[in-house]
Amino acid sequence: MTMNGADHEDDVAFARACARGDTQALAEFEARYTPQLRKALLHRGLDVSVADEALQVLRVKLFLPSGERAPRIVDYEGQGALLAWLRVAALRTALNLMRERKISFDLDDSKLVETSVQEVDADRRFIQEHYREDFAAVFQEALKALEPRARTLLRLHLVEGLGTAQIARAYQVDRSTVKRWLAQAREQLRDDVRQRLAARLGEDSQGLSSLLRVLQSQLDLSIRSVMKDATPS
Repeated sequence: MTMNGADHEDDVAFARACARGDTQALAEFEARYTPQLRKALLHRGLDVSVADEALQVLRVKLFLPSGERAPRIVDYEGQGALLAWLRVAALRTALNLMRERKISFDLDDSKLVETSVQEVDADRRFIQEHYREDFAAVFQEALKALEPRARTLLRLHLVEGLGTAQIARAYQVDRSTVKRWLAQAREQLRDDVRQRLAARLGEDSQGLSSLLRVLQSQLDLSIRSVMKDATPS
């Protein structure tokens, strides 16, 4: 078990009890977690019918084996609080359900106004920990795949600290052109990261875009960090 798991030993023990089909644990799950998961989905703007169906699907995945695969709840190993792990699982289940039904939906963070800061932070911490390695790998791949001018512009602006006016003089264009180039480079990088994550994790890119928004919101910081590491000393 990871060191993070040591901080959530009670949650891990509870999850294992649910996986074994312990009647008391399952009843406690329904009383303690199901209302909070339903509330979290509704706060993100999902319809009641979609939220309720997603939770039904989630119950089956969490507590029933599928062929030789153990119940999904055994995948929880204490990487953050169990509730944060469950909220992410519930959201992914809902997004996959909507994809299958061809329901168009864009998660709006403004729907989270009534959700406590602690709950949102817990979700973000779990996402950052759980997907950090995958995100780092595909981010570097996507950055390398950018056309040379786009990579150079991002390096000049974010690593070397040149302003758009300075870059414009170097390229003999106006500042608006440089700003447009930088915006296009960022957009291309974001789109490529989403596509590569979808291929790597086997998830719908729209769902991943919403689920991993916290990671991609730090785009400039990620670019700066990767490019600095790649800069020859």
